Amino acid sequence: MATKKNLYVYGGIIGFFVIFFGVAVPFCIFKVYVNEIGVWTKVWPVGITDLTRGVVEQDYFVGWHRGIPIVDYWDRYDGTVQTLNRTSDKIKGRRMEPIQVRTVDDYDVSVELIIKYKIRRGSAWKLRKLLGPGEAKYEPKAARKTALEKVRYKVILNNETVDVARSVFGKMTEKHLYDPYEKRKRAKQALKELQKRMDGRFLDIIDALLLDLKFDPKLDRKIKNVKLAELDILLNISKGKAADYRGITNIIDADTEAWVERIEGDRIAKFTILEALVNQRIAELMAAADKYWVEKKAASDRYKAERMAAGELLVRKAKAEGENLRRAAMIGVGGDLIVALEATKNINLGYLEFTTQRVDLLDIEQMVQKFGAAPEKKKD
Repeated sequence: MATKKNLYVYGGIIGFFVIFFGVAVPFCIFKVYVNEIGVWTKVWPVGITDLTRGVVEQDYFVGWHRGIPIVDYWDRYDGTVQTLNRTSDKIKGRRMEPIQVRTVDDYDVSVELIIKYKIRRGSAWKLRKLLGPGEAKYEPKAARKTALEKVRYKVILNNETVDVARSVFGKMTEKHLYDPYEKRKRAKQALKELQKRMDGRFLDIIDALLLDLKFDPKLDRKIKNVKLAELDILLNISKGKAADYRGITNIIDADTEAWVERIEGDRIAKFTILEALVNQRIAELMAAADKYWVEKKAASDRYKAERMAAGELLVRKAKAEGENLRRAAMIGVGGDLIVALEATKNINLGYLEFTTQRVDLLDIEQMVQKFGAAPEKKKD
Protein backbone atom coordinates (compact mmCIF):
# COMPACT_ATOMS: atom_id res chain seq x y z
CA MET A 1 0.00 0.00 0.00
CA ALA A 2 2.88 2.35 0.89
CA THR A 3 4.57 1.58 -2.42
CA LYS A 4 1.47 2.50 -4.42
CA LYS A 5 1.17 5.75 -2.51
CA ASN A 6 4.82 6.57 -3.25
CA LEU A 7 4.21 5.93 -6.93
CA TYR A 8 1.34 8.44 -6.90
CA VAL A 9 3.57 11.00 -5.18
CA TYR A 10 6.43 10.52 -7.60
CA GLY A 11 4.08 10.57 -10.58
CA GLY A 12 2.53 13.80 -9.37
CA ILE A 13 5.94 15.41 -8.92
CA ILE A 14 7.10 14.35 -12.39
CA GLY A 15 3.83 15.54 -13.97
CA PHE A 16 4.18 18.87 -12.21
CA PHE A 17 7.68 19.38 -13.56
CA VAL A 18 6.63 18.28 -17.06
CA ILE A 19 3.72 20.72 -17.06
CA PHE A 20 5.87 23.45 -15.53
CA PHE A 21 8.65 23.12 -18.09
CA GLY A 22 6.19 22.66 -20.95
CA VAL A 23 4.50 25.94 -20.09
CA ALA A 24 7.44 27.91 -18.70
CA VAL A 25 10.20 27.03 -21.20
CA PRO A 26 8.55 28.82 -24.20
CA PHE A 27 8.44 31.95 -22.07
CA CYS A 28 12.17 31.63 -21.44
CA ILE A 29 13.14 31.75 -25.13
CA PHE A 30 13.55 34.88 -27.23
CA LYS A 31 13.30 34.70 -31.04
CA VAL A 32 15.21 37.03 -33.40
CA TYR A 33 13.72 37.22 -36.89
CA VAL A 34 15.63 37.30 -40.17
CA ASN A 35 15.30 41.07 -40.66
CA GLU A 36 16.28 41.94 -37.08
CA ILE A 37 19.31 42.32 -34.86
CA GLY A 38 18.94 41.32 -31.20
CA VAL A 39 20.80 42.87 -28.26
CA TRP A 40 20.85 40.91 -25.01
CA THR A 41 21.01 42.60 -21.63
CA LYS A 42 21.60 40.46 -18.53
CA VAL A 43 19.55 42.09 -15.78
CA TRP A 44 20.35 39.51 -13.10
CA PRO A 45 23.13 36.92 -13.07
CA VAL A 46 22.13 33.27 -13.33
CA GLY A 47 24.21 30.54 -11.72
CA ILE A 48 27.44 30.66 -9.76
CA THR A 49 29.89 30.88 -12.68
CA ASP A 50 28.06 33.60 -14.62
CA LEU A 51 27.85 36.71 -12.48
CA THR A 52 28.06 39.31 -15.28
CA ARG A 53 25.37 41.94 -15.74
CA GLY A 54 24.61 44.51 -18.38
CA VAL A 55 24.67 44.58 -22.20
CA VAL A 56 26.34 41.59 -23.84
CA GLU A 57 28.94 42.93 -26.29
CA GLN A 58 27.64 40.94 -29.24
CA ASP A 59 24.93 41.25 -31.91
CA TYR A 60 22.48 38.34 -32.17
CA PHE A 61 20.92 37.40 -35.48
CA VAL A 62 18.10 35.11 -36.61
CA GLY A 63 17.42 32.20 -34.24
CA TRP A 64 16.33 31.25 -30.71
CA HIS A 65 18.12 32.65 -27.67
CA ARG A 66 17.73 32.60 -23.88
CA GLY A 67 15.17 35.07 -22.64
CA ILE A 68 14.16 34.43 -19.05
CA PRO A 69 11.63 37.01 -17.87
CA ILE A 70 12.98 39.56 -15.35
CA VAL A 71 16.43 37.96 -15.63
CA ASP A 72 17.05 38.79 -19.36
CA TYR A 73 16.03 41.81 -21.42
CA TRP A 74 16.13 41.92 -25.21
CA ASP A 75 16.05 44.82 -27.66
CA ARG A 76 15.21 44.46 -31.34
CA TYR A 77 16.77 46.59 -34.09
CA ASP A 78 15.98 46.71 -37.79
CA GLY A 79 18.82 44.97 -39.64
CA THR A 80 17.77 45.97 -43.16
CA VAL A 81 18.42 49.13 -45.18
CA GLN A 82 16.09 51.78 -43.73
CA THR A 83 14.68 54.96 -45.25
CA LEU A 84 14.26 58.41 -43.76
CA ASN A 85 11.66 60.08 -45.98
CA ARG A 86 11.49 63.86 -45.80
CA THR A 87 9.26 64.46 -48.81
CA SER A 88 5.68 65.55 -49.34
CA ASP A 89 4.59 62.00 -50.22
CA LYS A 90 1.98 60.14 -48.23
CA ILE A 91 3.38 56.94 -46.71
CA LYS A 92 1.29 54.49 -44.65
CA GLY A 93 -1.53 56.98 -44.33
CA ARG A 94 0.72 59.73 -42.96
CA ARG A 95 2.00 62.66 -44.99
CA MET A 96 5.69 63.31 -44.58
CA GLU A 97 7.13 66.79 -44.17
CA PRO A 98 9.94 68.31 -46.30
CA ILE A 99 12.74 70.20 -44.58
CA GLN A 100 12.20 73.95 -44.45
CA VAL A 101 15.37 75.89 -45.26
CA ARG A 102 16.04 79.63 -45.42
CA THR A 103 18.62 80.63 -48.03
CA VAL A 104 21.25 83.36 -47.76
CA ASP A 105 18.98 85.50 -50.00
CA ASP A 106 16.30 85.24 -47.26
CA TYR A 107 13.99 82.92 -49.22
CA ASP A 108 12.06 79.99 -47.77
CA VAL A 109 12.79 76.74 -49.62
CA SER A 110 11.36 73.23 -49.04
CA VAL A 111 14.01 70.54 -49.46
CA GLU A 112 12.72 67.04 -50.25
CA LEU A 113 15.28 64.42 -49.21
CA ILE A 114 15.38 60.64 -48.95
CA ILE A 115 18.11 59.16 -46.73
CA LYS A 116 19.06 55.48 -47.07
CA TYR A 117 20.91 54.08 -44.05
CA LYS A 118 21.46 50.97 -41.92
CA ILE A 119 22.87 50.02 -38.55
CA ARG A 120 26.54 49.18 -38.83
CA ARG A 121 27.03 45.43 -38.70
CA GLY A 122 28.26 44.21 -35.32
CA SER A 123 27.52 47.58 -33.66
CA ALA A 124 23.89 47.27 -32.54
CA TRP A 125 25.02 46.51 -28.96
CA LYS A 126 27.17 49.67 -29.05
CA LEU A 127 24.11 51.64 -30.14
CA ARG A 128 22.21 50.11 -27.22
CA LYS A 129 24.91 51.13 -24.74
CA LEU A 130 25.20 54.61 -26.25
CA LEU A 131 21.50 55.51 -26.27
CA GLY A 132 20.15 53.25 -23.53
CA PRO A 133 17.23 50.79 -23.62
CA GLY A 134 13.98 51.17 -25.46
CA GLU A 135 15.28 52.12 -28.87
CA ALA A 136 13.12 49.51 -30.56
CA LYS A 137 10.21 47.99 -28.64
CA TYR A 138 8.64 44.72 -29.76
CA GLU A 139 4.86 44.45 -29.98
CA PRO A 140 3.66 40.85 -29.45
CA LYS A 141 0.46 41.46 -31.42
CA ALA A 142 2.39 42.34 -34.61
CA ALA A 143 4.13 38.99 -35.01
CA ARG A 144 7.51 39.10 -36.76
CA LYS A 145 7.33 42.90 -37.12
CA THR A 146 9.42 45.51 -35.35
CA ALA A 147 7.78 48.67 -34.05
CA LEU A 148 10.20 51.40 -34.99
CA GLU A 149 8.26 54.51 -33.94
CA LYS A 150 9.87 56.97 -31.55
CA VAL A 151 13.21 55.21 -31.86
CA ARG A 152 15.95 57.36 -30.44
CA TYR A 153 18.56 56.78 -33.14
CA LYS A 154 15.93 57.60 -35.76
CA VAL A 155 15.04 60.81 -33.95
CA ILE A 156 18.73 61.72 -33.78
CA LEU A 157 19.22 60.90 -37.47
CA ASN A 158 16.20 63.02 -38.39
CA ASN A 159 17.46 65.98 -36.35
CA GLU A 160 20.93 65.72 -37.82
CA THR A 161 19.48 65.48 -41.34
CA VAL A 162 17.48 68.68 -40.79
CA ASP A 163 20.53 70.45 -39.40
CA VAL A 164 22.79 69.29 -42.28
CA ALA A 165 20.17 70.26 -44.88
CA ARG A 166 19.86 73.75 -43.41
CA SER A 167 23.62 74.21 -43.21
CA VAL A 168 24.31 72.90 -46.74
CA PHE A 169 21.28 73.98 -48.78
CA GLY A 170 20.88 77.22 -46.83
CA LYS A 171 24.08 78.50 -48.47
CA MET A 172 22.50 78.40 -51.92
CA THR A 173 21.53 81.60 -53.69
CA GLU A 174 18.58 82.09 -56.01
CA LYS A 175 20.69 81.54 -59.12
CA HIS A 176 21.70 78.10 -57.79
CA LEU A 177 18.15 76.88 -57.23
CA TYR A 178 17.65 75.98 -60.91
CA ASP A 179 21.18 74.71 -61.48
CA PRO A 180 21.14 70.86 -61.58
CA TYR A 181 24.93 70.64 -61.19
CA GLU A 182 24.78 72.78 -58.06
CA LYS A 183 21.97 70.58 -56.68
CA ARG A 184 23.99 67.40 -57.17
CA LYS A 185 27.03 69.06 -55.63
CA ARG A 186 25.01 70.08 -52.54
CA ALA A 187 23.49 66.56 -52.23
CA LYS A 188 26.97 64.96 -52.21
CA GLN A 189 28.14 67.50 -49.66
CA ALA A 190 25.12 66.73 -47.45
CA LEU A 191 25.83 62.98 -47.72
CA LYS A 192 29.45 63.43 -46.57
CA GLU A 193 28.49 65.77 -43.73
CA LEU A 194 25.71 63.47 -42.49
CA GLN A 195 27.96 60.39 -42.60
CA LYS A 196 30.59 62.30 -40.63
CA ARG A 197 28.04 63.15 -37.93
CA MET A 198 26.60 59.62 -37.70
CA ASP A 199 29.93 57.77 -37.55
CA GLY A 200 29.97 58.06 -33.76
CA ARG A 201 26.39 56.76 -33.57
CA PHE A 202 27.14 53.53 -35.49
CA LEU A 203 24.92 54.28 -38.51
CA ASP A 204 26.12 53.93 -42.11
CA ILE A 205 24.59 56.45 -44.55
CA ILE A 206 24.24 54.68 -47.89
CA ASP A 207 22.93 57.56 -49.97
CA ALA A 208 21.22 60.95 -49.79
CA LEU A 209 18.76 61.55 -52.65
CA LEU A 210 17.68 65.12 -53.36
CA LEU A 211 14.28 64.88 -55.03
CA ASP A 212 13.27 68.51 -55.36
CA LEU A 213 13.64 72.07 -54.14
CA LYS A 214 10.35 73.91 -53.80
CA PHE A 215 10.02 77.60 -53.06
CA ASP A 216 7.56 80.50 -53.03
CA PRO A 217 5.73 81.09 -56.37
CA LYS A 218 6.83 84.73 -56.30
CA LEU A 219 10.42 83.61 -56.05
CA ASP A 220 9.73 81.09 -58.81
CA ARG A 221 8.51 83.85 -61.12
CA LYS A 222 11.40 86.08 -60.12
CA ILE A 223 13.95 83.37 -60.82
CA LYS A 224 12.30 82.61 -64.14
CA ASN A 225 12.36 86.29 -65.08
CA VAL A 226 16.00 86.55 -64.04
CA LYS A 227 16.81 83.41 -66.01
CA LEU A 228 14.94 84.74 -69.03
CA ALA A 229 16.81 88.03 -68.79
CA GLU A 230 20.11 86.15 -68.51
CA LEU A 231 19.12 84.05 -71.48
CA ASP A 232 18.22 87.19 -73.47
CA ILE A 233 21.61 88.65 -72.65
CA LEU A 234 23.30 85.42 -73.66
CA LEU A 235 21.17 85.37 -76.81
CA ASN A 236 22.21 88.90 -77.77
CA ILE A 237 25.84 88.11 -77.02
CA SER A 238 25.53 84.95 -79.11
CA LYS A 239 23.94 86.92 -81.96
CA GLY A 240 26.80 89.45 -81.86
CA LYS A 241 29.34 86.66 -81.83
CA ALA A 242 27.45 84.96 -84.64
CA ALA A 243 27.64 88.17 -86.73
CA ASP A 244 31.37 88.46 -86.01
CA TYR A 245 31.92 84.85 -86.84
CA ARG A 246 29.79 85.21 -89.96
CA GLY A 247 32.28 87.76 -91.34
CA ILE A 248 35.13 85.49 -90.40
CA THR A 249 33.25 82.62 -92.01
CA ASN A 250 32.84 84.60 -95.25
CA ILE A 251 36.56 85.35 -95.31
CA ILE A 252 37.30 81.71 -94.66
CA ASP A 253 34.85 80.71 -97.41
CA ALA A 254 36.54 83.10 -99.91
CA ASP A 255 40.00 81.85 -98.96
CA THR A 256 38.76 78.31 -99.18
CA GLU A 257 37.31 78.86 -102.65
CA ALA A 258 40.57 80.49 -103.80
CA TRP A 259 42.51 77.56 -102.42
CA VAL A 260 40.12 75.14 -104.07
CA GLU A 261 40.50 76.89 -107.46
CA ARG A 262 44.28 76.96 -107.08
CA ILE A 263 44.38 73.32 -106.12
CA GLU A 264 42.03 72.49 -109.03
CA GLY A 265 44.26 74.45 -111.48
CA ASP A 266 47.35 72.68 -110.17
CA ARG A 267 45.57 69.39 -110.45
CA ILE A 268 44.53 70.05 -114.08
CA ALA A 269 48.07 71.22 -115.01
CA LYS A 270 49.64 68.18 -113.39
CA PHE A 271 47.09 65.97 -115.08
CA THR A 272 47.84 67.53 -118.49
CA ILE A 273 51.58 67.07 -118.02
CA LEU A 274 51.11 63.50 -116.88
CA GLU A 275 48.77 62.82 -119.80
CA ALA A 276 51.35 64.21 -122.27
CA LEU A 277 54.10 62.10 -120.71
CA VAL A 278 51.88 59.04 -120.82
CA ASN A 279 50.96 59.63 -124.48
CA GLN A 280 54.64 60.15 -125.35
CA ARG A 281 55.57 56.98 -123.60
CA ILE A 282 52.74 55.13 -125.35
CA ALA A 283 53.96 56.45 -128.75
CA GLU A 284 57.52 55.34 -127.96
CA LEU A 285 56.32 51.90 -126.96
CA MET A 286 54.12 51.62 -130.07
CA ALA A 287 57.04 52.69 -132.34
CA ALA A 288 59.31 50.19 -130.68
CA ALA A 289 56.65 47.53 -131.04
CA ASP A 290 56.13 48.33 -134.78
CA LYS A 291 59.87 48.28 -135.38
CA TYR A 292 60.20 44.98 -133.61
CA TRP A 293 57.25 43.57 -135.59
CA VAL A 294 58.72 44.74 -138.95
CA GLU A 295 62.12 43.31 -138.08
CA LYS A 296 60.66 40.02 -136.99
CA LYS A 297 58.36 39.86 -140.03
CA ALA A 298 61.26 40.57 -142.45
CA ALA A 299 63.36 37.92 -140.73
CA SER A 300 60.49 35.44 -140.87
CA ASP A 301 59.80 36.23 -144.56
CA ARG A 302 63.45 35.83 -145.38
CA TYR A 303 63.63 32.54 -143.55
CA LYS A 304 60.43 31.41 -145.27
CA ALA A 305 61.82 32.32 -148.71
CA GLU A 306 65.09 30.55 -147.96
CA ARG A 307 63.31 27.41 -146.81
CA MET A 308 60.90 27.45 -149.75
CA ALA A 309 63.83 27.86 -152.20
CA ALA A 310 65.68 25.03 -150.52
CA GLY A 311 62.54 22.88 -150.72
CA GLU A 312 61.99 23.75 -154.37
CA LEU A 313 65.59 22.84 -155.12
CA LEU A 314 65.19 19.51 -153.39
CA VAL A 315 61.97 18.84 -155.31
CA ARG A 316 63.63 19.61 -158.64
CA LYS A 317 66.63 17.49 -157.75
CA ALA A 318 64.31 14.64 -156.82
CA LYS A 319 62.38 15.01 -160.10
CA ALA A 320 65.60 15.08 -162.13
CA GLU A 321 66.96 12.08 -160.32
CA GLY A 322 63.64 10.27 -160.83
CA GLU A 323 63.71 11.12 -164.51
CA ASN A 324 67.28 9.87 -164.78
CA LEU A 325 66.34 6.67 -163.06
CA ARG A 326 63.29 6.26 -165.27
CA ARG A 327 65.44 6.78 -168.39
CA ALA A 328 68.00 4.31 -167.13
CA ALA A 329 65.21 1.84 -166.47
CA MET A 330 63.79 2.34 -169.97
CA ILE A 331 67.11 1.44 -171.62
CA GLY A 332 67.28 -2.13 -170.31
CA VAL A 333 64.78 -4.91 -169.58
CA GLY A 334 62.71 -2.49 -167.62
CA GLY A 335 61.98 -0.55 -170.79
CA ASP A 336 60.67 -3.63 -172.58
CA LEU A 337 58.52 -4.44 -169.59
CA ILE A 338 57.10 -0.94 -169.47
CA VAL A 339 56.33 -1.14 -173.22
CA ALA A 340 54.68 -4.49 -172.71
CA LEU A 341 52.70 -3.03 -169.77
CA GLU A 342 51.55 -0.08 -171.80
CA ALA A 343 50.62 -2.44 -174.67
CA THR A 344 48.49 -4.56 -172.37
CA LYS A 345 46.78 -1.42 -171.06
CA ASN A 346 45.86 -0.36 -174.58
CA ILE A 347 44.44 -3.77 -175.66
CA ASN A 348 40.67 -3.55 -176.09
CA LEU A 349 39.30 -7.02 -176.81
CA GLY A 350 35.71 -8.08 -177.17
CA TYR A 351 34.54 -11.65 -176.90
CA LEU A 352 37.58 -13.95 -177.41
CA GLU A 353 37.88 -17.68 -177.43
CA PHE A 354 41.13 -19.55 -177.48
CA THR A 355 42.42 -22.95 -176.58
CA THR A 356 44.61 -23.42 -173.56
CA GLN A 357 46.51 -26.16 -175.30
CA ARG A 358 48.43 -23.63 -177.33
CA VAL A 359 48.22 -20.69 -174.96
CA ASP A 360 49.08 -21.18 -171.32
CA LEU A 361 47.78 -18.17 -169.37
CA LEU A 362 49.68 -19.21 -166.29
CA ASP A 363 53.03 -18.96 -168.06
CA ILE A 364 53.77 -15.31 -167.22
CA GLU A 365 57.13 -15.18 -168.96
CA GLN A 366 55.70 -16.47 -172.23
CA MET A 367 52.82 -14.01 -172.01
CA VAL A 368 55.22 -11.11 -171.44
CA GLN A 369 57.32 -12.18 -174.40
CA LYS A 370 54.24 -12.28 -176.59
CA PHE A 371 53.59 -8.61 -175.64
CA GLY A 372 57.05 -7.63 -176.82
CA ALA A 373 59.34 -8.15 -173.87
CA ALA A 374 62.72 -9.67 -174.59
CA PRO A 375 63.40 -13.04 -173.03
CA GLU A 376 65.55 -13.05 -169.92
CA LYS A 377 69.08 -14.17 -170.51
CA LYS A 378 70.06 -17.11 -168.46
CA LYS A 379 73.29 -16.92 -166.59
CA ASP A 380 75.90 -19.45 -167.26
